[in-house]
Amino acid sequence: MNKTKYPLVSIITPSYNQGKFIRETIESVLTQDYKNLEHIVVDGGSSDETLQILKEYRELDSRFRFISEPDNGQSHAINKGLKMAKGDIIGWLNSDDTYVPGAVNHVVTTFIQNPYYSMIFGSANITNVENEIISQFKARPVRLNDLFKSCPICQPAVFLRKKTLEELEGIDERLDFCMDYDLWIRIAKSGYQIGNVQVILANSRYYPDSKTGSKYADVGFPEIIKTSKKHFGMVSTAWLNLFLKHYRSKGICWFIKLFKSYSIFIDSPCITESNLDRSTGVQEEFYSMIQNHPSKPLHAILIKGTNKTDENIICNFLLNDQLIQQINIKKGPFELKIPVISTNNTNKFSVTSINRETEDNIYKISDILPLSVEEYDFLKEFEKGELYVKRWIKQHFKY
Repeated sequence: MNKTKYPLVSIITPSYNQGKFIRETIESVLTQDYKNLEHIVVDGGSSDETLQILKEYRELDSRFRFISEPDNGQSHAINKGLKMAKGDIIGWLNSDDTYVPGAVNHVVTTFIQNPYYSMIFGSANITNVENEIISQFKARPVRLNDLFKSCPICQPAVFLRKKTLEELEGIDERLDFCMDYDLWIRIAKSGYQIGNVQVILANSRYYPDSKTGSKYADVGFPEIIKTSKKHFGMVSTAWLNLFLKHYRSKGICWFIKLFKSYSIFIDSPCITESNLDRSTGVQEEFYSMIQNHPSKPLHAILIKGTNKTDENIICNFLLNDQLIQQINIKKGPFELKIPVISTNNTNKFSVTSINRETEDNIYKISDILPLSVEEYDFLKEFEKGELYVKRWIKQHFKY
């Protein structure tokens, strides 16, 4: 920190088409009772009213500046802002969040009193579009093991020393959702001191169209898994149970595909070749070649699809050209669990319809997943309900 009594604080705001909120964000910064600050908005080339608002504040307050140009997303924008920042303390405030009055002054005082802190975070209000408080995110002391289990830090309530961010080379631009979670872990793993204050510093806005509201499952969860695997080599049962609880509606196929992609189920059987075109559909027959792993061989196949005709379809299911089952598939969506136990290194799984009367594609396959015994057991517990799958996770993942 500078030797001056009142160090410069740089607030960085990544922005893109948030004109309906950004005025409140800027006002919450510039009206702080701590005056030795600058506010830098890094806009990605907004096409709404954002640019007009940014120009207005540039004329009103010399502490405010911005750039507006295409970028590679939020993480890239934050790093650009970090290079522009002149302050020794950095705040990162998204363009739909706000600071509470007195937040910056409280943080600077805490940094001065605790010169060994590299990062300070506080509590936050979770608010909706109308600025109504939905809940509170309460700050508590955080260690590395806490970050393995969850993300107990609310990002807009965080302030960091610029030196720390520079030493860690800023935000990981490969991440689009949990770049903050990744940063907290890197700070903790590197031995930097993290402090917390038991006061509310910010308002974090949550609404259906926000990144947290709209991308938590499809972008956030995969990135959390990726980040946990990178830093800890595994994913905690706490994270797995959280998403199994809140996103069961995604269905078993979604979870198994995700778990396979990030090797949560280790040594899982996998498809190496297939003539299946998921975008069009199947006329009469399709096949998939499945690679086995000796420790967890093929036990079943999960198939999800839709019968597009008005009639039932009779299908033969074959493993290595041997008939294993015949199923009458009714009209509409279907989900099939086919027992296909094999210890062969390579297996050919094929499906043939035997009552085809049209040249049109008669059914569409959206997912085909070869399962080990472990994965099949997970599927059965998932279908029983939350308590069953939570108990199964606890028994099979000891961390």
